[in-house]
Amino acid sequence: MKCFFCEKPARGVCRFCGRAICEDHTHTMPYIITVYVGEGNTPKSIVVGDALYCGTCKPQPEPIEMPEIY
Repeated sequence: MKCFFCEKPARGVCRFCGRAICEDHTHTMPYIITVYVGEGNTPKSIVVGDALYCGTCKPQPEPIEMPEIY
């Protein structure tokens, strides 16, 4: 697989958009696996701290409504 940006051999895939990325274009970003309510109704999450990120895609901070899929 080749890097989306420069066509060098890819080292991984962006966790957020799926673009193949080489070592030069690799960034990292926290990835939330799940959110749950802990003790005392405090929201908690399980996070992967250094997930691969291409640096170009824009993961949305809030869920997006998609009524058209019903």
